Amino acid sequence: METTAKIKDYKGICFKLGLIMTIFFISGLVCTLALRYIHVTMSEQLGITAEYILRLVLSGIFLYAIPIISALIILRGENREKLSQLYKKPERLTKALGNFPAIYGLGQMANLTALFIAWIFTKFYQPESSQNETLERSFGTMNSLIPPNIVCGIALFIYMVFAAAIFEEFMCRGLMLNALKPYGNGFAIIVTGFLFGIMHGNFQQFFYAFILGIVLAYITIQTGSIFSATLLHAMFNSLAAVVMLFLSTETIKDFMLDGMTTGTVKAAQTQEETLVLAVFGIFIAFSFLLIIAGIVLAIKKLSRLKSYKADNPFSEISAKKKSLLFFTSIPVIIMLILAVDSFAGGIIAGIIHSVMKI
Repeated sequence: METTAKIKDYKGICFKLGLIMTIFFISGLVCTLALRYIHVTMSEQLGITAEYILRLVLSGIFLYAIPIISALIILRGENREKLSQLYKKPERLTKALGNFPAIYGLGQMANLTALFIAWIFTKFYQPESSQNETLERSFGTMNSLIPPNIVCGIALFIYMVFAAAIFEEFMCRGLMLNALKPYGNGFAIIVTGFLFGIMHGNFQQFFYAFILGIVLAYITIQTGSIFSATLLHAMFNSLAAVVMLFLSTETIKDFMLDGMTTGTVKAAQTQEETLVLAVFGIFIAFSFLLIIAGIVLAIKKLSRLKSYKADNPFSEISAKKKSLLFFTSIPVIIMLILAVDSFAGGIIAGIIHSVMKI
């Protein structure tokens, strides 16, 4: 009877997590339509800077605030720990933060793998006429985020480093991981890593987000709080945010973006442009060295994790059956359908856009 009751509780958690993620994707769909409407009807009145910052604010509301409030309501009786305990400072904080190079290396390994798979797919499995379109779709998320000016670049930096790290960690490693822990740490780590990956909504980001989600969940369980994971997430995002900040300057746009498009690189005209290019070059070199060092460290750390055995307080059923129960839950199935639509470029949003003329 006890096992039956626990399985019933587990099915309830699967239902709730699927519902939370379904709300996340529906909220994201509404956000996409709202942003399209604003761009079509209000872009001239708002101006480039105001529209860009409004996009970030609406993204924060629809992708973070609404899903997190929904998750707090849905999981209100499931969190075994007080929310304040999620941010307690771990004793081994320095050691946890010392894993950053390895985490960054792992993330970039996954990112490069995704890019290679995308290149292989477009090269060998698509006609040449549609290869550019597919590659543009793969990089569409990054291109749409490139700030048009330095003010937007600063706004994006704050959004990526602070808002994204705090809210994503609270939802994924705070609420959802904590809800799944009673059914096995290992299973909770993998599932929340997967959910974190599909939350990013596109093929290119899924792989590194999946890997990053697994590592951050592991660190959260090992340290007993999301404090370290939040800091590591912020550090990870900061490197990409700095690149975006550089891309918001006309100097780097001329040097990098126009150079990649036309094949001709514009030379620096002033001392200020020379300084910006020099700092950017140093930063890229540092990032490149960090990736190499991180990959080496990641391989070493992965070899040591072979003996890791996660706690499994819910050993009455196998991991295979847990997975089956999770992925056959109706809200999870709906979530997966919405995730596939997001990965495909937002077909549902496109249809609604066409029908409603948004």
